[in-house]
Amino acid sequence: MADYPHPPGDNGRGVHWIPTLSQASEVVDRYVDQAAAMDMRWVVFLNDGANAGANDYLVQRLVKAGIEPVMRVYSDGLVPIQGDLTTMVRHYVSLGVRYFQLYNEPNLKVETGGQPPDVARYLDLWVPAAQKVVAGGGLPGFGALSPQGDADDREFLRQALEELKARGQLSTLDHGWLAMHNYTGARPLTDPDGFLRFQQYDAILRAELGHPLPIIGTEGGTQLSSAVTESQQIAMVTQAYEYMRQREPYNFAYTYWIIANGSDPAWESQALFHSDRPTALALALGASATGGQA
Repeated sequence: MADYPHPPGDNGRGVHWIPTLSQASEVVDRYVDQAAAMDMRWVVFLNDGANAGANDYLVQRLVKAGIEPVMRVYSDGLVPIQGDLTTMVRHYVSLGVRYFQLYNEPNLKVETGGQPPDVARYLDLWVPAAQKVVAGGGLPGFGALSPQGDADDREFLRQALEELKARGQLSTLDHGWLAMHNYTGARPLTDPDGFLRFQQYDAILRAELGHPLPIIGTEGGTQLSSAVTESQQIAMVTQAYEYMRQREPYNFAYTYWIIANGSDPAWESQALFHSDRPTALALALGASATGGQA
């Protein structure tokens, strides 16, 4: 566990970047500055499959700001990642990316082309991709699983680990980590099925592997809804970030979805910044940062 990299001054505070595959340099500058002002030390961003180059400036700016970049290698569902994945990973490792999430929510039909979640199908794709990430010098992320999936995330994780063991491929996780989506909804932060879901994942990992793995939130948070008011959202998210200051050693980052919107208006209400203007939550996170102002 001690060999896994952390950003300088790691406080476990993370945020998901704009959910598009690249952005103009002025947009990158604006929101890297905002992330730094909120004292974020982890930023998850999307990369277009094995393509290299489009996110160079973003990664350089994040690293310069002392923020750990976590790449989600974007693919349109549960399909083989096209291109030279090892070369892309090697390129971004040289710029400062160490963590690479492969695939997203394989227990959710919307992420599997409408097909029922299938552990074997997921591993058929994840294992060779993970081996290519390791060959490029990166650390492959397992998951991330949806806590509201069509298949239960905890059972999917347990079965996937058992299947890796049956295939003789557990060594793929020697350089691995578990990506997590710990959305809370209206659940209190003390609910083990909400924010604290990482504790359930950790118990499964220890039972199946005999040891922990780093767990890194790559999405999460409390979103506004008919059951969650703005004041409740602010209290829950700020308290979650405060929890991370004394977090478990395996619990690397809690990552709020999202810092700003991209091209899908459906995500506007979930963003910390609306049309470049900070929400009340963004202002609260800036105020709670160590020396930071949003």
